[in-house]
Amino acid sequence: MSSIQDHLFDSEFLDLSLHYLSETLQLKITVLDSDQRPIIEKGEIGGAAARYYPFNFPQNIGGLSCAAPNPEALERAEPHINYCLASLNSQLLREIELRETSEEMLQLSSQLSFLSRVALKIIGVEELEQCYRITLREIAGAIKAEQAFLKTRGRWDEEISLALAVGQDESVTLRESECLKERGGCEHTMICAAADGSSLLCSPIREKDNKIRGQMIFLRLPNQRPFSSYEKKLVGIIENIISPTFETLRLYDSLQDLYLNTVKALAAAIDAKDEYTHGHSFRVAKYAVAIGRQLKLESKEISDLEIAAYMHDLGKIGVSEQILGKPGKLTSDEFGQIKQHPVFTDRILQPIHLAGHILQGAIQHHERLDGSGYPLGLRGQEISLFGRIIAVADVFDAMTSKRPYREAMAVETALKTLCQDVDSQFDRNAVLSLIQALQANIPNGELGELHTTLRFDALHNLKQFLLELAEIVATMPAR
Repeated sequence: MSSIQDHLFDSEFLDLSLHYLSETLQLKITVLDSDQRPIIEKGEIGGAAARYYPFNFPQNIGGLSCAAPNPEALERAEPHINYCLASLNSQLLREIELRETSEEMLQLSSQLSFLSRVALKIIGVEELEQCYRITLREIAGAIKAEQAFLKTRGRWDEEISLALAVGQDESVTLRESECLKERGGCEHTMICAAADGSSLLCSPIREKDNKIRGQMIFLRLPNQRPFSSYEKKLVGIIENIISPTFETLRLYDSLQDLYLNTVKALAAAIDAKDEYTHGHSFRVAKYAVAIGRQLKLESKEISDLEIAAYMHDLGKIGVSEQILGKPGKLTSDEFGQIKQHPVFTDRILQPIHLAGHILQGAIQHHERLDGSGYPLGLRGQEISLFGRIIAVADVFDAMTSKRPYREAMAVETALKTLCQDVDSQFDRNAVLSLIQALQANIPNGELGELHTTLRFDALHNLKQFLLELAEIVATMPAR
């Protein structure tokens, strides 16, 4: 048995709808569950004319039975009934989206937490084999695998074989399982069932040229449930993130790429929700790093700033794609949902225990110096340096990128707009550093690859324009 009450977080609108239909339209309204049993009844006036209206939901949760004194009265009430029903169905759909978003956020948080935990345990370990051992153990624990096996090549192409609760003979049997052979071998992360009913989860380990260097195999015994699609997705991170990181370890003994590649992949996934924001996080990170270099930040700070910039829009996973891509003006409710994305970013990143300045940079990019920003309404120096830098980079890219409601602004126009709000909304030094970075790197330099994505009023006169604008910003009286 299932009913609409099981799927509505807030039943107030249901109560209002039933009251309207029963009291205003003089109908007898009965809410039925999936077994057609009444769970709510409203109104006293029934009659010979009655009609059933099912709720629109992926599963049967019942519907409304509406009765009127005569067919004519029911016919007159029909548009009102359909309107209330459509509103209830819309609220049910929103509940589904919110639950799916919550599940996505929990999975995303779990994946980031897992990667962070593995990275923290590996950092400082000099032996590549020990790094593999830690990773194999952590993954096996995360997906509750009874057995695990790894075979790959080391730094000097030596063979590395590691096992958890697997003997030598068993490891050979695992690698030669018929179910793997039937699927063409372990060329990508996959799940299959062995002849004895065991569940196998296999993930390749790749080199930089995408050549398979080895594989990890995880096993769950026949008396246990098979591996799930979520566990496959989690282990798939090995193929897409950890494999190239281990290749980097062979060369540089560094795990910095693990963080950055993960963040880039997540940022690209968020940007892809809206066709107009493809590459947005990449460009914001480029501008932020360029500003940081002009501000003479240390190399470690530059790396942390880049990570924060890539993460700044992660919370948009909790915002509907219809709102993100809406071509017209947003309603106050829709803008309110948009303003929640820094809060979602905070919730996603909190379990990872990132350095405070990285987290602050990621969630404060919509704060403004005069306190008019969101989500906290911070003022002046209450906003972190990273937050102030990313705010400038984010707004500049937004203005110079095409949106469904306008064309991209020219660089000169966008910079003038930023300058108008120096000291009131945007940090003066961050704006000045962006101008200087463009002056030094357009069309060549580290921002050169973004040159073709930008529009200019007069490219031939850009250097002079930037020089004059930098002088204006530097000498503007403080507000």
